Amino acid sequence: MKAIKLRIYPTLEQRRQLSREFAVRRHVWNWALERRSSAYKTDKTSLNAVGLSRELTRKKASDTSLCRVSSTALNNTLWDLDAAFQNFFKKQGRYPKRKKFGAVNSVCYTLDKRKKVFRDGELLKLPKVGSLRVVWSREVPVFPNTATVSKTPDGRWFVSLQIDYTDPVAAPTTDKQIGIDLGLTCFAALSDGEKIYSPKPLKQGLRRLAHAQRATSRAQRGSSNRRKARQRVARIHRQIADQRANFLHQQSTRIVGENAVIAIEDLHVRGMMANGKLARSIGDASWGEFRRMLTYKSKWMGRDLRIVQRFERTTGVCPDCGLVGDRLPLNVRSWTCECGATHDRDVAAARMILSTARSAGIYDPGLANKPDDSGASRDNTGWDEGVKAQHISPHGRGQRVSRSQGARLCA
Repeated sequence: MKAIKLRIYPTLEQRRQLSREFAVRRHVWNWALERRSSAYKTDKTSLNAVGLSRELTRKKASDTSLCRVSSTALNNTLWDLDAAFQNFFKKQGRYPKRKKFGAVNSVCYTLDKRKKVFRDGELLKLPKVGSLRVVWSREVPVFPNTATVSKTPDGRWFVSLQIDYTDPVAAPTTDKQIGIDLGLTCFAALSDGEKIYSPKPLKQGLRRLAHAQRATSRAQRGSSNRRKARQRVARIHRQIADQRANFLHQQSTRIVGENAVIAIEDLHVRGMMANGKLARSIGDASWGEFRRMLTYKSKWMGRDLRIVQRFERTTGVCPDCGLVGDRLPLNVRSWTCECGATHDRDVAAARMILSTARSAGIYDPGLANKPDDSGASRDNTGWDEGVKAQHISPHGRGQRVSRSQGARLCA
């Protein structure tokens, strides 16, 4: 399954219709959420999207505003709420909340394949909206299942077409392997010695952003000048986001295309964002988005992405002899091992990440506390009990870890 996002230019009447779709979708979401919550509180009844769809059909007889929008959009809203509850039951999300005014800026349509509503590069027709003017910047190889129209805060319109299409990208054949150590001073240090520096778009645009936000706060609430000022703030945020996304796409595509094996750390980005002094810089670096791009691009190109355990010691360990030294403060950017080798802090960490990934294989956090085929159990680190007994701890100073003794085996 894949999604293709295209820019659209709806007419004035189409924009008004889409605004009505957003408003009714918000109304249906809040109504369905209240019905599910009250039904469970009163008689412990669990309503789903199918039952609510029947009630919504009967509700249309008394509420004419529901008939002015597409029925597929309303049904997809019920299914979205059903998915939100499923994520809550799986402890993958919070309890669904009511949508505030202006919070809904997207609507999903189901396309009927029996009708002439789509032709690649020529036609996209949505129910109640009509034919849209689409910038066909990318090829849509098959008939899409759904079309999601969204509006950005700066006034741009997009449509995302969901298709059932898996076509692996023809990547060049290579046997290179690379380890990546992410940081703030240097965005990414590679095990081959290359360093990638981020343009830091948020830091570069803070002055313009602060000026536009001050102008917004001075404008009178509800006035046209305040609306224009808010759009200026949204445009600056959009420019910053586009610069960051462009940088991450370029680097992730290049790294995945040039290497057969890619090794990175399992960073706890949400926990590090709790640091008030570094939160802005960490958010500007977008480590989580970079890892997400590496993940799906590796699948597209048939590459091997390996994740090193979160608490694995990689900084301050000599990649040549395996000697584990003291923990290095952040101001120390290079150090000399007892074996006489001088290492750059970030490059040495990237080499250790690659070395650990080679011996440990792919680490899947979901395998923790689950028995493997041999019957041996794992603790929350994901290591086998037998391997832990033979393992020389890398956290003690002065201990040398050989490649055979220090192998981290994660089945």
